Amino acid sequence: MEKYQKQAIDLLKSEMLNAGFEINEKENGREGVDLLVKSSNGKQSEVFLQPMDMIALQSMKIPKEMLGEPNDNLWIALIGFIPNTEPLIFLIPSKTLVKPDDYIFFEHNVGQHTYLSNWEIKVFANGMGKLGEYIIYNQIDNFK
Repeated sequence: MEKYQKQAIDLLKSEMLNAGFEINEKENGREGVDLLVKSSNGKQSEVFLQPMDMIALQSMKIPKEMLGEPNDNLWIALIGFIPNTEPLIFLIPSKTLVKPDDYIFFEHNVGQHTYLSNWEIKVFANGMGKLGEYIIYNQIDNFK
């Protein structure tokens, strides 16, 4: 996924700037936060960036240890790349992961080996209707 990381950051920054937000890469602080988004009224949100090759992968697993505790101002930006098409940007509130639907969102707890516990986001044709609720244009107002 490293090959998509820079492209994903640039794409999300561009979209957020076009929507009127201030966006900065995290310099230090909480693990699992890649970008900080600030609205004109001062509301701040944290974004965990997750690029995904949507041809090679059917799902994306996010280690719980890496994301940290879901909260109201933490978002997952799932950026899907498909050759010869515009990337898809999904903005998913981290709180969505707390109550997984076992259709798109899953929680995997691995008992004593908590470092292996993760949340999973499945991306598949029949699930795109549900996942489409999180497309950037449907979620951008939640950052204001």
